[in-house]
Amino acid sequence: MYLISRLRYIYNLSILAVHVNHQLRAEASESDEQAVRALCLRLNIPLIVRKITLEPGGDLENRARAARFAIFESILVAYRFKKIVLGHHKWDQAETMLLNLIRGAGLSGLSGIKALQDKVCHPLLIFKPEELRAMLIEQGICWQEDASNSQSNFTRNRLRIGLIPQVERDFNPQFKEKLVEEAKIISEADAYIRVRAQRKYKKILLYASKERVFLSLPDILGAPNIEQFYLLRFAYQALCGVEQDFMSSHFKEIQGIMVSEGSKHISLPRKVFVKKQYQELIFSTVADDIRTQAAEELVIESERARAVHMDYRFNFKHLKVLPHNYQELDKNHAIIDSDKLRGEIVIRSRQDGDRFIPLGMKDFKKLKDFFIDEKVPKYDRDLIPIFRDGEKLFWICGHRIDDRVKVDEDTTRYLMIVAEALTSKPKRAASRIKRGLHEFDEL
Repeated sequence: MYLISRLRYIYNLSILAVHVNHQLRAEASESDEQAVRALCLRLNIPLIVRKITLEPGGDLENRARAARFAIFESILVAYRFKKIVLGHHKWDQAETMLLNLIRGAGLSGLSGIKALQDKVCHPLLIFKPEELRAMLIEQGICWQEDASNSQSNFTRNRLRIGLIPQVERDFNPQFKEKLVEEAKIISEADAYIRVRAQRKYKKILLYASKERVFLSLPDILGAPNIEQFYLLRFAYQALCGVEQDFMSSHFKEIQGIMVSEGSKHISLPRKVFVKKQYQELIFSTVADDIRTQAAEELVIESERARAVHMDYRFNFKHLKVLPHNYQELDKNHAIIDSDKLRGEIVIRSRQDGDRFIPLGMKDFKKLKDFFIDEKVPKYDRDLIPIFRDGEKLFWICGHRIDDRVKVDEDTTRYLMIVAEALTSKPKRAASRIKRGLHEFDEL
């Protein structure tokens, strides 16, 4: 704070000090607050003090940090400041690098604390703590030693007072310096890979909102392993705003579901869920995306040309002529005999007791047995739109139509239904022509 106060007149800076009293150390916490108040008064710096109470439980360090930053962010916005300036020094950098190595935080974690990252600045990373103390002594300024720094119940403290001194004593007296040097080298590698991965991320991103991110699964699997880590972490960060909680262990978990059979899901820190669904990898903060619920029924009026339901976009086209290449269409296209439908068309999820006569068969088959024979994963079955008319199921979307609505030599009116996942990128005119679908527009 003293150094910043010296710079404000040179660079015409507006400064506001913020002290968060966690009230974890009784009188020591109050003493720290009073020391900050006295220093701000001496330096003529306005001060905001916030007292918070943390719920008992584990992970106290991270919860305290999250609470502090929430306060910093809110004050930054409320008072229209541009940067949050923190006082971490050179040995904090060494400890962070080592801690992230133990946690398995990837290259970005091993690069340590960034001097400038978004709104957060760390201008003191080039200074050793003894250098900063010497400056304060010279200026006649007292400082407070955080009493909790000597307690061994925090992971970082155990590194500071246990592991690091032991390595310095038994292996390398310049251990902290070496950690800082390595962090700088790794930071440069991290920056290089990050730029490449960001370009890739824009290409594989299918859809993004505040609550969901959809990525192309084949494109992720086709990327180098190191690039995959960054791509997945970008998606995580897009939802929760931070990346430091995304570890190599989470990356391995996601890799596991990406190559597994069927649809799988896992939970990540900060209530982010990851789900594999067909050819997509979905990051979501909505728990209901994982606990799939039956969709409400949607009635399709006879004149309706389009509908959106159950994460799909449907196009309905009435044709007088059967497309010459209809046998080449994929399973997301259904062409049926319009005159064999009875009553209104309804789209819904599967229900207990559903059965139909799959195309090419003569007898009824339970939908459950059909899914088993088709090797449709249990988790996917509630996500498949089911079409029915007034008396029967006539299309299991993406799989099979009912034999009773198939076209034959007596068919004179055709209904084509096209299903497209909402996460699919809009097809360009050139790609539509290439696939031959443009012919239908004129029928």
